[in-house]
Amino acid sequence: LTGSLSNGSVVVDTDKTEKVQLILENVSIINEEGAGICVEQADKVFITLADGSTNKIVSNSFTGNEDTNIDGAIFSREDLTLNGSGTLKITSAAHGIVSKDDLVLTGGVYQIQSEKQGLSGKESVRIADETFTITSGTDAIHSEDTDEDTKGFVYITGGVLTLAAGGDGISSSYVVQADGGSFDISTSSTETDTSTKGIKAQKYVILKDGTYQLATADDGIHCNGNVYVCGGTYSINSGDDGIHADDQTVVLDGKIDITNCYEGIEGQSVTIQDGTIKIVSSDDGLNAAGGNDQSSMGRPGENTFQEDSDAYIDILGGTIEIDAKGDGIDSNGDFSVSGGVIYVSGPGDDGNGALDYDGTATITGGTVVAAGMSGMAQNFGSDSTQGTMLINLDTDQSGEITLKDTDGTVLVSYTPVRDFNSVVISCEELEEGAAYTLTTGLESEKITMSSLVYSGGQSMQGPGQGGPRMDGQNGQP
Repeated sequence: LTGSLSNGSVVVDTDKTEKVQLILENVSIINEEGAGICVEQADKVFITLADGSTNKIVSNSFTGNEDTNIDGAIFSREDLTLNGSGTLKITSAAHGIVSKDDLVLTGGVYQIQSEKQGLSGKESVRIADETFTITSGTDAIHSEDTDEDTKGFVYITGGVLTLAAGGDGISSSYVVQADGGSFDISTSSTETDTSTKGIKAQKYVILKDGTYQLATADDGIHCNGNVYVCGGTYSINSGDDGIHADDQTVVLDGKIDITNCYEGIEGQSVTIQDGTIKIVSSDDGLNAAGGNDQSSMGRPGENTFQEDSDAYIDILGGTIEIDAKGDGIDSNGDFSVSGGVIYVSGPGDDGNGALDYDGTATITGGTVVAAGMSGMAQNFGSDSTQGTMLINLDTDQSGEITLKDTDGTVLVSYTPVRDFNSVVISCEELEEGAAYTLTTGLESEKITMSSLVYSGGQSMQGPGQGGPRMDGQNGQP
């Protein structure tokens, strides 16, 4: 097809066994009331963008299409594949490209402006290696199948995707899986009840590789089930949580930089195996099953977590740096560290702690430096097999924290971003009965580890605890 159609539609309506290919070569289709290309019946339809071509489809209105449910500039009731190496520009008063079956895109350059969804595939949306610029009134990429539990998924293997959505950037009723690609996703909405998450799925979010720039009014990455981050590079600026799962959040690898959020990485359980993670949060940095949700009233997406003794945070490796105005690491169940390097700059008030857990906390390996205030300070527990110390200070300090052995060797060093009067330090060099020098800002003191799990300083009430526990709400014991 070539040339222009000023007010009409190209319709495919053939035998259910037929496969149809449309090759667009510098086509311009404008339809004032309906789809520019409409697939009523076929086996499968392929739309190929001819090499070097620029094609345009405009649907200005869908008035009168209520009975037929036609609601996309390109609309298909069957499997639809778009390929080729040309360019397709779409302007739509409803959705951009719609398939009521599988929507597959394997080549081409796409510029889509739609008042509703940009790409919509009922059973799936599958993207191989294209360039997309989508500005949508609702979700930029959407797949939802209420009839089958294992359908309604989004699978992306590569490409460059720039998505500006009035709803979610990528939304799936089943799974979002990305094996690669470059993603620049921004979301915003003036409607308070509109979901504006960057990447969202009901069952699983699986991110294996890729580069992600997420600026979202709600969670950057969200799943009502499980989130798996297996690799990739992430920069997340979120109006709510950076990464949130109702069930498990698992980070196997990757470089994650959450520059702004309410809570950084959250789940019923949080497991970190490897990777480089930086978090700046207005509440908890890492959170298992909740946090102080009452302080979050009015956020775009508030969590419904409750305290849960089965919740846990498990850190096996990686490098983690947390700047949190709430709890640095907060588990409503257990907390364990067996490897990695963890730095926490905790809150500047006694209503939260650098480390906070309701179950047990054990450390068997790795390095931890967690600085905050003493009001809710907690050390690792007596089941730990690696030395750990909690030191509460007489006065607030600022500046670098260093711990040296008797030979003057620096074992750990870290500079918190806020004042502190309590610090937890654990590293493999700590031994029971050995002496160390702790420097906090301009002050130094000698410490002898009288026990493998050691607590010292003012306001001590017993091994592993700081001063009087606060409830985090009104500062009362």
